[in-house]
Amino acid sequence: MTSLALVLFLAAAKPQIDLKATPAIAMLGVGSRSSVTVRFRLSIKDAGNEDLYCPRLEWEWEDDTRASEEADCPPFAEAQKQDHEKSWTKSHQFWEPGNHTVKVRLYKGDRLIRTVETKVEVTGESTPTRFRER
Repeated sequence: MTSLALVLFLAAAKPQIDLKATPAIAMLGVGSRSSVTVRFRLSIKDAGNEDLYCPRLEWEWEDDTRASEEADCPPFAEAQKQDHEKSWTKSHQFWEPGNHTVKVRLYKGDRLIRTVETKVEVTGESTPTRFRER
């Protein structure tokens, strides 16, 4: 796709950011060492918005743990159509029942661009701390 065609294509679109949990409702297993692992997928279609192109991500879990990552992307001016659509996945283990909020912060350099969040409902009995595997 030529640079002009790519610019026109991106100009017609709106940025889309989507964060999904799979499963959105999970049940802790039975037993003293039961937890549930939930997979999260963040998808961004930047639609030519340079702030949303190839951001640095910070995942924040409700148990106060965090994970950061950066994508390896070509410079914005050299990006092809497929470079403007990115997805990231992370998994997290939950040990406690309840409605858990997971946040992802998008940064451009040190500047916070946006925060997106989703919720996961975990049902069942909590696992005593001494039995938790980390």
